Amino acid sequence: MTPLPLAQKTAGFFFTPVALGRVAAMRFLAGAFIWVDWWWYMPWILGHRHVPGELYQPLFLARVLPVFPVPSYWLVVGTLVVLLAASVPMMCNKAPRLFGWICAVAYFEWMIIAMSYGKVDHGKFAFLILLFLLPTMPKARWGDRTRLSEHVGWGFNLVQIGVVCTYFFAAWAKIRYGGWEWVNSATMTWAIIRRGTEFSTWLLDYPWLLRLSQWGMVGFELLSPIVMFVAAKRLKYGIVAFFYLFHLTVFLAVEISFLPHMVAMACFLPLERINPRELIRNAPGLPGRIRRRLKARKAIPAQSRSGEPAPEAEPAS
Repeated sequence: MTPLPLAQKTAGFFFTPVALGRVAAMRFLAGAFIWVDWWWYMPWILGHRHVPGELYQPLFLARVLPVFPVPSYWLVVGTLVVLLAASVPMMCNKAPRLFGWICAVAYFEWMIIAMSYGKVDHGKFAFLILLFLLPTMPKARWGDRTRLSEHVGWGFNLVQIGVVCTYFFAAWAKIRYGGWEWVNSATMTWAIIRRGTEFSTWLLDYPWLLRLSQWGMVGFELLSPIVMFVAAKRLKYGIVAFFYLFHLTVFLAVEISFLPHMVAMACFLPLERINPRELIRNAPGLPGRIRRRLKARKAIPAQSRSGEPAPEAEPAS
């Protein structure tokens, strides 16, 4: 039976083949962020080992699933040790499925420990999806652009949907809980007064510009699903670059970082083109190649020697 056109389009959307080299790159980025998260991004989570159990208010999943005990000193420390130990072989693509599952489960417990005391971040949503999908993908190596996998395409598509949902439902939450006053009031003014930097405090003299940025932010978040339906690769990469620029601007303005979200968002990019071994091997000769290319662009065609016939011009194709 011939599949329907709609079914073909749906399968093509969700199961677009992706090179396995992107899997190796994303495993490295995910494992590297786990170390950055513990050491620099959210080091305060480790301090929960000293927090009394009476202050623990488990999240919904921790209340439904009876497998998350009240954090104690050894539970917090043990979870971190297991998480860091498993992330290293996952980064190096050694038994990536085994250590990937260990990382995913340990990091999920790490987030339960972090977010069950009154503060819940939505910037980790896509990163958690990434961690739970990486173990389902086959073993891969850097720079592998020849082997393609529909299964990998399906997994990264789900991560991309998680990235887009983070934006879209953030706008929905703003409108649901703050109403249209979120975009029409002094939301950004209050944020800059509390957390402003030298890059943003000057905006306090232009409240109309801050209100315009609030409308622009909500509009950008509501329109973010467009990136999923863009077929032209250059346009899609341009939209993703705008996403990164948006987060850089927010960080410079109010020092709010979405680093785990930005790590997950890298699955939009053709990371299979990166091969660290080739980069290291070609690094010493890179300046010379750059100079030669610049000289080739600026070079004037040399005149033919006397007595030698000038070469005929090639016919235009």
